Amino acid sequence: MTAPLLVDRVSYTASFMYLIIMNRPNHIIALFQVVGIAMILSLPAVTCRLSAQNQRGMEILANFDSRFEHLDSLIFGSRDNNHPASLSVTDSMSRGHSSESRENLNRAIDRRTEAEIGEIKSLTGLRFTGQTYYRLDGELGMDDDDPVSVYKGKLQAELRWYPFQSALFKREGRIEEQKIRGKIDKLAYDKEDLGMLVERQKERFRQYSDSLMGGVLLQRIRNLNMLSAAYMYLLENENIPSDDLLQILNEKAEAERMLASIPGRHLPALDLSRPAGYFVQIDTAAYMDHVRKTQYDISTLQLQMQLLEQQEKNTSYWTEVNAAPFVRYSYYTRLHAPNSSNVDAGLVFTIPLSFEFWKKKDSLRARRNILAAEESHIATRIMEAINAILLDIERYNNASIGEYRRMEELKKYLTMRANAYDNRVGEYNRLARMKEYNSYLSCCEKFIEFQYRKDCCIADLQKFLTDESVLRFCREIPLQSVTVNINQ
Repeated sequence: MTAPLLVDRVSYTASFMYLIIMNRPNHIIALFQVVGIAMILSLPAVTCRLSAQNQRGMEILANFDSRFEHLDSLIFGSRDNNHPASLSVTDSMSRGHSSESRENLNRAIDRRTEAEIGEIKSLTGLRFTGQTYYRLDGELGMDDDDPVSVYKGKLQAELRWYPFQSALFKREGRIEEQKIRGKIDKLAYDKEDLGMLVERQKERFRQYSDSLMGGVLLQRIRNLNMLSAAYMYLLENENIPSDDLLQILNEKAEAERMLASIPGRHLPALDLSRPAGYFVQIDTAAYMDHVRKTQYDISTLQLQMQLLEQQEKNTSYWTEVNAAPFVRYSYYTRLHAPNSSNVDAGLVFTIPLSFEFWKKKDSLRARRNILAAEESHIATRIMEAINAILLDIERYNNASIGEYRRMEELKKYLTMRANAYDNRVGEYNRLARMKEYNSYLSCCEKFIEFQYRKDCCIADLQKFLTDESVLRFCREIPLQSVTVNINQ
């Protein structure tokens, strides 16, 4: 072998020796160090002829060291408590004030109800009727009246009062009907508005979670980019099998898919210390009891049953009776005698001989029984849905605690490993160290996901409340204060 060729190979060996040993055990590392130093000392001229490949290897080493220093500052720096792993429900689940459009809608419903009640109150039951006519000439031979009783024209006016069609009859019951109808209409709009509120709240949770997740993913992808570049360098020099590089590339592709699924553009996380999180306790008994009393589907059915009950009360035999006292005034014009007039009073009545109002009552009662059975069925279904959500919240609470503790353990591990690396003699496996950081970042991602899913479940609980915030039944406990045992 010629001298120049030998010098090139020694220079080449020294150039990527430090990168190769990143993926070797410590005793092999020490052997490489001894051999490398001996080769360099035996040929001092080699150090002046660093090849381009040698510089690339040294740059990769420097980049790894710089990256480790940066990650340590993000992980072990002061925690930014303004950016917890999820939005606090106490800050986010308040229902707030109604929109102006909804207030206008409520006022319109109230005005309609007031108008309908005013219509009922204005019913006097009074009817004024009149008639006038002129008799044909008696010369036609059709008038047999004597000259005293015969009259040529007649003017008659009559005032009747129908008490069963006035505001006095079933007044309060008919007014109550209109009020119940107004409540049912408002409750229907409450249901629509609450559904939109929950969806908007979930979107707010998602956007916040995406910003946190995107920041952590960008940091992990940077680490994976450095790992893939280093593995590619080693593979080019046939110092690792291709499976190692393929594994890193697959992990990088999966992280990039996750990042691509997050809409918008996000900045890398500036704080990788263990994020703050919450364990949410729910007063299940009080919550379910309140839902049974106020949930919009159940409340709507209850109002509909009240309406049918009121209609049943307002239905009676007297609504079919047509009875009216009257006062009538009549004025007669005569040809052969002075004009005359008279006033008389009486009662006009029509009494139905059928009793269909009993059938109508039976029909209203049957419809009410159907709604009662439907209420029981819906209540059971709602309780099952709530139990499923509560179980999910418990799962995500426990998963968050487990992930939080793993982050705590990994952080202690990273601290001990950093001290060991600082006190090392010679080189060490930088690839393994980068994977250690990635394990911590993956744990952060899982923690953010669990907190987001837990918040969405709490938002789902709000769907069953119409007049109360779910916050009344929730209590947040910082995860660092939770001492319950979790079965791993």
